[in-house]
Amino acid sequence: MKTEITNVDVCCIVNELQSLINGRLDKAFLIDNEQNRELILKIHAPEGGSREVVISVGKYKYITLTNYEREKPKLPPSFAMLLRKYLKNAKIIKIEQVNFDRIVIFHFEVKGEVYKLIAELFGEGNIILLNSEDVIILPLRIERWSTRNIVPKEKYKFPPQKPLNPYNLDFSIAYEVFKDYFLENKDVECVRLISRVFGIGGLYAEEICERAGIDKKKKDLSEEEIKKLFETSKNLFNEIFNNRKPQIVLKDGEYFDVVPIDLKKYQDLEKKYYNSFLEAVDDYFAKFLFSVEIKKEKSKIEREIERQENILKRQLETLNKYKEESEKNQIKGDLIYANYQIVEELLNTIRKAREKMDWARIKKIIKENRDHPILGLIENINENSGEIILRLKSEVDDKVIEERVSLDIRKNAFENAERYYEKSKKLRSKIEGIEKAIELTKKKIEELKKKSDKELKEKESLKMKKKVRKERKWYEKFKWTVINGFLVIAGKDAITNEIIIKKYTDKDDIVFHADIQGAPFTVIKTNGREVDEETLEEVAKFSVSHSKAWKLGYGAMDTYWVKPEQISKTAESGEYLKRGAFVIRGKKNYFRNTPLELGIGIIEYDNDLKVTTAPPKTLQKSFIKWVLLKPGNKEKGKVVKELKEIFKDYDIDDEDILRVLPPGGCEIVKK
Repeated sequence: MKTEITNVDVCCIVNELQSLINGRLDKAFLIDNEQNRELILKIHAPEGGSREVVISVGKYKYITLTNYEREKPKLPPSFAMLLRKYLKNAKIIKIEQVNFDRIVIFHFEVKGEVYKLIAELFGEGNIILLNSEDVIILPLRIERWSTRNIVPKEKYKFPPQKPLNPYNLDFSIAYEVFKDYFLENKDVECVRLISRVFGIGGLYAEEICERAGIDKKKKDLSEEEIKKLFETSKNLFNEIFNNRKPQIVLKDGEYFDVVPIDLKKYQDLEKKYYNSFLEAVDDYFAKFLFSVEIKKEKSKIEREIERQENILKRQLETLNKYKEESEKNQIKGDLIYANYQIVEELLNTIRKAREKMDWARIKKIIKENRDHPILGLIENINENSGEIILRLKSEVDDKVIEERVSLDIRKNAFENAERYYEKSKKLRSKIEGIEKAIELTKKKIEELKKKSDKELKEKESLKMKKKVRKERKWYEKFKWTVINGFLVIAGKDAITNEIIIKKYTDKDDIVFHADIQGAPFTVIKTNGREVDEETLEEVAKFSVSHSKAWKLGYGAMDTYWVKPEQISKTAESGEYLKRGAFVIRGKKNYFRNTPLELGIGIIEYDNDLKVTTAPPKTLQKSFIKWVLLKPGNKEKGKVVKELKEIFKDYDIDDEDILRVLPPGGCEIVKK
């Protein structure tokens, strides 16, 4: 069963992680499991919403974008706190694999500084934070080798590079390197040479041999065979790069491997296909790690059940002992009564003899009269305790009962019998108590067994619960609202600004832009309909409220609207347009001193209840429930919590609210 990803897997994962470029780091969490450690990076993705990157080291080494909820520690470990300190709100500017190795670098930029977070997914695995000069700020684990050290304040060095990078196989020199490697190592099996030259595992080296039709153990290959292996390698890597079929491979119904393409080795095994390799990796390791957690939890409950069963065993042994002793004492009392005259006579005889002679003399007389019908019943005398031991018998229901009975010579037959009855009675009282304890223990075991099933199900739903990601409509990638039946969309940053204008603006639409640097484009999707003055005024308010003016705490701001044909990406001569910036030519239709007025609420749109923002008049007219907002310094997390409480009757989460709030801080206007 696979417990760590290969460098081929890393290649596919890094390719799919490119969607996070320009996303920002919100928080970092570190989860210490029994056999591995998971670093969770919560990223605000460029397309909106948040995603969680998992970097796992230890026994299980992998990177994925997870859809599973994990129980995070309330007090973050020092490594997670350090990442939060350096990388809070840092933008991801690059994600790369190094030399086709199991090394991934996340490049972050924050406040003009560049940092690298390196994930090494070999050996025990490690996660290392570097500064802009590649000096180690802090590693998750300190490590030392002969060629490099992973310790704070030292320059980071990569491990030795493999001879050939699969990304470069189209260059003519690549074949020469490949061929020379084989010719220089003629005494080595070809499967080992393929593995070494590319730095890939045996699985893919064997796949290349099988696809090429060459025995993997063959040595001293001809140039023709070397050429065939090279071409087969190129085709395999091309499939990995461009034509993936992500899948989990199952063996005997259990997860066995996760791979990005169909492999001949697994052609007869069951497979579960996915749309992305990240999703396959996520499902594979989540289930695997979760089964470990469940076994651990199950083991804990089973140990408690076993402990209770041992208690029950001891209780049952004690119960049987008490019952046996109680019955014996009852029988001894009964035997005294069954032989009452003899016992009484014997006790009287011993007491009288004791008045005239010592115990040694009495014992001698008894020994000399073993055949006497009464004295012969005495088996022993304990002079220290003043007791004699008789062997008494009686016939009950045609059954002869015989017991050794100890009698106190200071008591008569009745008193001796009562002494045994009292012992039996006390034991019966203890039996009642132990029987109650046994019932409680049995009940506890039964409850533990039921609790075991229930808790394991709860653990399944809580510990590694798969998030149900809401299906987002295309316009929910942006800021959006509905005003008088018109869908209105607005950018959130330079990237979404550019996307809105280039992809989602039609010739009949109306485009607003607040008269302040960094304002988003706000587009009324007209679908060819006329737009009245009231709608334009409301959209103007929406436009300025979602601009930088809100963050700066302005009360009003100018805004204007233009037609799409007035917007151009062609700069004036000698000028350069940044990403998300456009040139506006022609008349600008201004709305002067437009007040920043905005609220948030629930609207029915697209056959669903959604949360979004709008100016007050629109809220009153079209929204089911709403509150007004104003610029403020309150943390968004606290505002979101308050809004969730206000809208608790509706199916919305933190992400739904965060996506639509204006830039900067805000506060709820109390009615």
